[in-house]
Amino acid sequence: MNSVDMHLALTHVPVILSFVGLVMLIIALMTKNSTLTKTSYIIILIAGIAALPVFFTGEGTEKAVENAPGVSEGIIERHEEVANLAMISVAAAGVLALGALFSVKWIRAARVFRVVVLFLAVLSGGLMARTAHLGGQIRHTEIRNGASMQSRNDAAEKNETSSNNQQQQQDDD
Repeated sequence: MNSVDMHLALTHVPVILSFVGLVMLIIALMTKNSTLTKTSYIIILIAGIAALPVFFTGEGTEKAVENAPGVSEGIIERHEEVANLAMISVAAAGVLALGALFSVKWIRAARVFRVVVLFLAVLSGGLMARTAHLGGQIRHTEIRNGASMQSRNDAAEKNETSSNNQQQQQDDD
C-alpha cells in the first residue's frame, strides 16, 4: 500500500469521527451523561490519531496527482492549507480530550476541559469538512465552485443553439 492508497483509504475516518465525537459530546453535555461524555472524548482522541497518517501521506498523494489531467494546483494548495489547520485543531482536540479523560476527579479542571474540547471539536469539525470538500474537488470537477453554474450555462446555450437551428430549418422550409 503506497501513500496514495493510504491517504484515500483513511481520509474519511477522521472526518466522520470528528463529527460523531462532536455530536456525542453535545448530547452528553445536554443530558449530563458522564459515560457518553467519556465516550465522545475517546472518539475525538481517535479522530486526532486517525488524522496523522492521512496528513502525513498528503504530500506523496499530491506528487502523484498534481500532473494528472483536470487536477488544479490551486485547489491542491487550498486543500493543503486548510488540512494544516484541520490537523492542528483535531490533534489539539484529541490531546485535550485525553486530558479531559484524566481530569474527571477534579471538578474545575473537568469543566474547563469540557468547554475547551467542545470548542476545538466544533472548530476541527468545520475545518475537517472544509478540508474534505476541497480534497474532493481535486478529482471531482463536478463539485468545484462554479462547475454547476457552468453546466447550467452550457445547457442553456445548447438549448438556445438547438432552438435557433430548429427556427432556421423552419424558415428554410
